[in-house]
Amino acid sequence: MVPWVSNEFESDEASRRLKSKVFRAGLAFLISGALLGWLLSKLDLAEAWSRFQEADLRWLAAAALFSFLVLLLRGLRFSALEGTRFWLTTAAVANQNFLNRVTPLRLGELSLPYLLHRHAGADLARALVHLLLIRVIDLAVVVFAVLAGVALRAKAAAGPAFLPTLGAALLLALLLLYFRRLLRAALGAGRWLAARLGLARLPAVDRVLGKLAKAVDDGERMQKRAAALVTSSSLALFVAQVAMFGCLLLAFDVRISLSALALGGAVAQAGAAIPVASVGTFGTQEASWVAGFVWAGVSMQDALVTAVACQFLTLAFAAAFALPSWLWLQRGPRSQHPVQEPADLLPLAPKNPE
Repeated sequence: MVPWVSNEFESDEASRRLKSKVFRAGLAFLISGALLGWLLSKLDLAEAWSRFQEADLRWLAAAALFSFLVLLLRGLRFSALEGTRFWLTTAAVANQNFLNRVTPLRLGELSLPYLLHRHAGADLARALVHLLLIRVIDLAVVVFAVLAGVALRAKAAAGPAFLPTLGAALLLALLLLYFRRLLRAALGAGRWLAARLGLARLPAVDRVLGKLAKAVDDGERMQKRAAALVTSSSLALFVAQVAMFGCLLLAFDVRISLSALALGGAVAQAGAAIPVASVGTFGTQEASWVAGFVWAGVSMQDALVTAVACQFLTLAFAAAFALPSWLWLQRGPRSQHPVQEPADLLPLAPKNPE
């Protein structure tokens, strides 16, 4: 292809992709705003404000401790996969967790591979593959927890939801069992589609797909110790998250059984884990929280009050953990490996996230 024609083609393609990103970001704000607006319209604001003022600080402190435990378990799990240092990985996860809460379309996810590459020399493509695996594991755990909760409820109440939940659980189990094979097939389909659409002529697109395919092909089976750490930490994560939810409910004097807490907490986590075009978890977390805990037997007003409280308190916890983690990473050593910028793997990514 003639160079000036190639440059013009790439420029037009970049412009179209930028417009698409702006559209998706606008859609994310619209979806989050609509969900929040609908939920807040059902909330008695005067009662909610009174209950916020009367919240039990002891249970809120306990919730903060469980939130910190969740962060440590996430750091342990990803360090087991990547072979990176625990505290460095945990600091990177703290930043990723906060950015996920405030960026459209969960773009904060991409900060973890980049920070690990920048400070520990981790391969960007390999870290992205591991991040995708982690998200599938998280979704599988909460869906199986929902399935268990549905199965234990009265047949009349559980019947309509049992078969769809069972189907989702089986699909996720198959996805985990054949994760690399299915991802390799998906990347192959992506390369074929890119070639059909003419996108393969773009160096950035070809580079992304090629590096991800290589990361999947080069991936070895996890060692038994790493697999045990990933499995046990994922299960412990779910328990710690539900325990944090329980502390938040008790802080607002909402008392439910352990089985109801597990079911409501599982639905709340499942809803927040499903990729939806929204701003962080605003709107989706509250909606899934209300759906889960109302289903578990909590009144609508109690569910709404605690949903709003959970959003802002967990966001505050995330910010409190992210700030010192970011400062520590900036003062710490950088990787001695040649540093790739995100654009080396992610087309149109900013050259410098700082």
